[in-house]
Parts: sequence; C-alpha cells; structure tokens
Amino acid sequence: MNVRILGASALCVAFAASGAFAQDFCNASHSGTKKTVSFSVGAGSDKGETGNIGDYHYEQWTKSGSATTDFYTDGSFSCTFTNTDDFLCREGLFYGQNSGKDPFTVGNLVADYSMKTFTNDKSISYAYAGIYGWMQNPLIEWYIVDNWGPASRPNWLGTSKGKVTIDGAEYEIFTASANRATIEGYKAFDQIYSLRSKARTCGTISITEHFKAWKNKGIAIGKSLYEAKILGEAGQYPEQQGASGKIDFNYAKVYVQNDLPKSSSSVVASSSAVAPSSSSVAPASSAVVPPASSSSTIALPMVARMATQDRNMMVFDVLGNSLGQVFVPAGTSVNSALLAKYGKAGVYMVKYGGKVQTLTVTK
Repeated sequence: MNVRILGASALCVAFAASGAFAQDFCNASHSGTKKTVSFSVGAGSDKGETGNIGDYHYEQWTKSGSATTDFYTDGSFSCTFTNTDDFLCREGLFYGQNSGKDPFTVGNLVADYSMKTFTNDKSISYAYAGIYGWMQNPLIEWYIVDNWGPASRPNWLGTSKGKVTIDGAEYEIFTASANRATIEGYKAFDQIYSLRSKARTCGTISITEHFKAWKNKGIAIGKSLYEAKILGEAGQYPEQQGASGKIDFNYAKVYVQNDLPKSSSSVVASSSAVAPSSSSVAPASSAVVPPASSSSTIALPMVARMATQDRNMMVFDVLGNSLGQVFVPAGTSVNSALLAKYGKAGVYMVKYGGKVQTLTVTK
C-alpha cells in the first residue's frame, strides 16, 4: 500500500481536532524529578519559598500553619496545608522584575492543566484554581479562575466589567483595588479577575485571550509581565488558623504556543479543516509508519542528542491515537527512549512543553 506521510502542520490540525490532547493529559500522572518544599510558621506569621525546577519556576507561601508541596520538573505539583489562614502553591513561567516582556508580544501564552484533588474541607471559606500572575507598569495582580473547589463561587471580586467567551466558556471579568504586600513592596495596586461561569478540573486556558479581553474592556494592563503560573490557593475568613486541605495538579504546563493549534476543549478546527482524507494516513493497523527508504519523507528526523533534563512526553501515532507517555531521563536520547518502550522504528508524534513534533525513530 502506498502510504503518504502528512506534513507536520496538517498532522497537528488533524491531531488537535481529534481531541487527543485533552483526553491524554486529563489522566496524566506526576513525572520527572521531584522537589519537596515544606515548612511551618506561627499564628499570624507568613513565609514563602521560590525557586526553579526544570523549565519552570515555583512558589509556596502560607500565613500561619504548615504547608508541603511536591513540585515536579514536568510542571505538575501537589500541595497540602494544615491550620493556615491563607495558602498558595504555584508553578509556571517566570519573567522577573521589570522584565520588559509585554503581555501582548511575549507570545501566545497557553496553559494545560488537570486537577485531581481539591479537598472538600469545611474549614475553607475561599479558594481559587487557575492561572495567576503579576504585571508591572502599572502594577497589576491578575487571576484566571477556573475552579473554586470546596468554597462557593466567589462573589466578592470587585466591580463586574461584563462577560466574555473564551475557550468555549463564559467568563465574567472583575476589577478591584488593594493595598498590601506586593512584588514591589507594600503599596496600592489593581487586581483583575476572569471568573469561569462553570467550574472544571481539566482543560486548556488561553491566557493571552484573557489579556486581550481585559484590554477590550478598557482595563489598564501592565506593560511588563512578571509571571504566569498555574495556581492553587485556599484560605479562611475571618482568619482563625483553621484552613486545611490538599490541591493536586496531576498535569500542569504553561507555555508559549506560537502557531500550534489549541488543545483541549476549545474548538480548534471544524471537521472540514482536517486536511487528510482516509487515504492520506496509514491505516490503524500500521499507524506507526515505517521510515521511508528515500529522503522524500517529510517527517522531521529524530534528534539523537541526549536530554539535558528529565522529560515526560505524550506519544501518539500519525492518526492521533494516544500511545501513552514515555519518560526520557536526563542523559538519554528521545530516540532510544521511544525504541525501548515501543520496540519499533517508525514515525511518531510527540508533545512536550506545548510543542508537537513528528519524529522519525530509527534503530
């Protein structure tokens, strides 16, 4: 049978439209190297710790009580907190103070996440799960709230600026002002919230689309992006040092999408946009296509260099069917890791850090 291998862009469109991305990462598990951050503080005191892990930046902070978070190099994290007033854990992209990274030119920011646990504890009176960050010039604290866990849907977020539809769902936009500790010290600043109408535990958040929606509502946006991280936060009001629970993001990645199609629940392409006909791809029985004997194959050649850090990749055949995940330890090539797991050479599709590539694996 004469099988034509599709170009990477056409494969990506067909692949995203199939919904394979979302089906895979919603059931993902923590992977890679783990770093545990754990500490306790006295009543009314607070403490935080930040650092780097793999390609990401993490933070754990608590006021009162004790907290422990396992951060992973794949971007996922799992947090527990006991007898706190306010607690947060987050991991994602970090640009730093006065980075000069304009939120609208830094690239198309996207987050994929799956939250396995958001403890239903009566001690928690407010909770947020979603995306969090700061902007500077002017100073802005911003949230994209996809879930509020054990607490009620927040109704104290400030002044409503109306509703928008992003990623196929309705979000209401709020603004507020505060005066407290910030990344620039203790001072006044503004806050922006996008609050999803229906809570969910897994999906994709098009972060840049929220920035655009805020600007279109006439809301001032900082010119310098400080961070964009997946967040779990919970606390108790009034503060009585009693909030306890667990937040477990079994999958969490924030990345610059560039020109790749969106994954997850948002509509990427209609069925008519999927270029291949049934004759354009390998049949299911041979969906891992053997490498072509000539140089005419347009699958990207596998780079055999060793991975410099642990990686966990989602693997698919050329039809977009999930083949599972492969862990590539530091010092191992992707080629050898795929061969070890699947036992055959051929053309595979892999997703890592929000990027999709078509790869030719050889023995």
